Amino acid sequence: MTSLPHFLSDGSALQVDPDPLLSAVPGLLGFRPERSLVLLAFADSRTLMVTLRLDLELLPDGKPAPVLRDSIANLGTIVAGYGAVGVVAVVVDARADDYPAVFRAVERSFTAVGGLSAGFVIGEMATGARWFTSWEPRCRAGRSRPPAPFAGEVAPHGRLSDPLMSPVALQRAVFGGRRILERRDDLAAVLEPRAHCDSTTCRPVLPMVAPAPPGAADAAGARLVLRQVRRGADGDLSCAEVNALAEALCSVHTRDVLLALSLTDLRDRAEQLWMRLARSLIGRPGAAAATLLGHLYYMSGEGAFASVAVERALDLDPEYHLAQLVHTALLHGMRPTGLGEVLEYSFSLGEDLGVGLPPQTRTPAG
Repeated sequence: MTSLPHFLSDGSALQVDPDPLLSAVPGLLGFRPERSLVLLAFADSRTLMVTLRLDLELLPDGKPAPVLRDSIANLGTIVAGYGAVGVVAVVVDARADDYPAVFRAVERSFTAVGGLSAGFVIGEMATGARWFTSWEPRCRAGRSRPPAPFAGEVAPHGRLSDPLMSPVALQRAVFGGRRILERRDDLAAVLEPRAHCDSTTCRPVLPMVAPAPPGAADAAGARLVLRQVRRGADGDLSCAEVNALAEALCSVHTRDVLLALSLTDLRDRAEQLWMRLARSLIGRPGAAAATLLGHLYYMSGEGAFASVAVERALDLDPEYHLAQLVHTALLHGMRPTGLGEVLEYSFSLGEDLGVGLPPQTRTPAG
């Protein structure tokens, strides 16, 4: 969850400025959305529970296309199960129309969480872009105030402040080392294929290793990868080293142990290695590395990055079971905490094999 500026009206005639929330959207997603419907569900007046983005697919009359309408309805059901108490909708579209049918669809689908608190339209997520309020906060029957986070009147229009300077973006850059990408396609570009290794004479091997029960070989593979994680992925990797890592990742049990690194102090180093291997390996080893990367992002609440990594895994191996499971969890909006049992198993398996995992120091997002 993310704590955001307090939007609750104090009962005065002053209008609430939604700009701090709107300018935070790119930082929350990790990129500047285009032609999108962004939904922000709140646990209370200042705690953001989840950020969701959908492609803005419309019919000629401006109504949501069936795929968008069904996605909105599905997310309404999911968010209600989270215990949200309000939702804000932001349409990002260069046409900058009014989109009343889109906001009505959100209002209907999110009735269980109090309905739509406010709806905004902006042409682009850029400094100085004009935004306007298309759906204003209002009280529903039987309620004393509008749903969270806006409990009173909001400004009718304004200009967007610099998204790169929002508190969310700055925290992302300073503590996570992440910049905001210009568009979602740039996420996929981060995982574009690269050379197999750093050897001048490269002989890549695509291992064909059948899954085996836990044993000495699995422990050896997990220890091998763990040593490389601790060394970091910045230095050169020889052809033989990359091939050895690829063979280790073909073991289901080795992979399952390595999932635990997403909640340890080795998380960032693991991210670097998973990304490097997801770009340089093909087939099942590459799918394993990309799935480890997607799972790591999933655990930290970075859904957009997780989705791209899992798509890479399924491109490399459409039958890779764990990638399919993570992909399904993303599609159905499952909270990272919902995969807690998987991580418990990872730490337990690591202990049984004597791998020497570091202790858990992080908690899943959400």
